[in-house]
Amino acid sequence: MGEVDFSSYLVAFMIDTSLLAGVPLAVATVCGLIISIFQAVTQVQDQTLSQTVKIAAIVFVLLAFGSALTGPLLASTLQLFTDFPELVN
Repeated sequence: MGEVDFSSYLVAFMIDTSLLAGVPLAVATVCGLIISIFQAVTQVQDQTLSQTVKIAAIVFVLLAFGSALTGPLLASTLQLFTDFPELVN
């Protein structure tokens, strides 16, 4: 094995990690946008409202879809540890 195989593992890990972090980040961004529009329309000036909603949304996403989001990362890790003896030779 060589440099190409190791770089393919790195790319797979980066894609899995960006999926794991990107989904809750996208949900938090959409929730923040909705709360910001609501605050602008109603002229509510509470700074903690959007932060509380974002944290609750992230917790909900991770509790509801955490196993599905971490599945590919765990599979890639297991594959790396399985192929590790071939990679170091």
